[in-house]
Amino acid sequence: MRFVNRETVDEPDSLKTPSVAVKAEKDAALIFYRTYDPLAEDAKGYVFVNYNGYDVKAQLKLLFDNKCAYCESDLGDNLDVEHFRPKLGVTEDPAHPGYWWLAHTWSNLLPSCEPCNRLRLQHLITEQTTVEEFSAFLTTKPKQSYGKANQFPIAGARALYNSGKIEDEKPDLIDPTQDDPQPFLKWSRAGHYSVVLARADGAEERKRALTTINAFALNRTNLVRNRTRTLSTLRFQAEKIIEQLGKNMDQGGSQEHINQALVRVEQIRRFQDADQEFTAMVKDFIDEFTQELLSYVAR
Repeated sequence: MRFVNRETVDEPDSLKTPSVAVKAEKDAALIFYRTYDPLAEDAKGYVFVNYNGYDVKAQLKLLFDNKCAYCESDLGDNLDVEHFRPKLGVTEDPAHPGYWWLAHTWSNLLPSCEPCNRLRLQHLITEQTTVEEFSAFLTTKPKQSYGKANQFPIAGARALYNSGKIEDEKPDLIDPTQDDPQPFLKWSRAGHYSVVLARADGAEERKRALTTINAFALNRTNLVRNRTRTLSTLRFQAEKIIEQLGKNMDQGGSQEHINQALVRVEQIRRFQDADQEFTAMVKDFIDEFTQELLSYVAR
């Protein structure tokens, strides 16, 4: 997950104007929720269908370089238009009808992959997971479902359409267009796999990091496997840089050799270009490796 400035992309016309279809749906939802009781037996929220038009998906793809806002996986043609504040109810507050009035609000929409956005049976990986355990997960049906769905835990007062303010809410989940995820999240380098962890030490920041990791299942099996492929490439490149620099230093290396090593480090930063997957993990790795390299030279 990396910070993305929403201001770099224009709001889609179908939401900004809004279109006839969007306006009609907003009006119909307003009437529907005047009498809606989320606690009634068999209660079902209004079915929204006009928040994810072609122009909305196109602008979200452009904004996030066709990657999931949460896990940075390439979306291909499989994009969920995800409501950061859920439109059809709130898992943590059954009496809340959901943030239905934000169903067509551009600032509440993010591009997501299905495993981040929807509840799905998934295995989760930890730092301690061994290669043998990981292999066993691949052939064993998961028993637990993970994914955001209607989760939206907050620390402040929850807003309703006719009371409270969104600004008074303090979401536990990280919105990468509002918060820079970098101070919250880091990636393990201790084990074999690329596992995302809480970076922050403060209680509130750590809570937000862990809640985000859990809600979006950011350590699910397939995601970790794909992220680890990138990590393995980075590790290989780093080992080669250290190996070559070590040889140069043993032979009376110079500042030029050190500079060459640093240039090679910058060359592998292409993996953190915005159109690449898992750029936050890549940046974290390269930044740490650069410090290790400078420490190695200082010995």
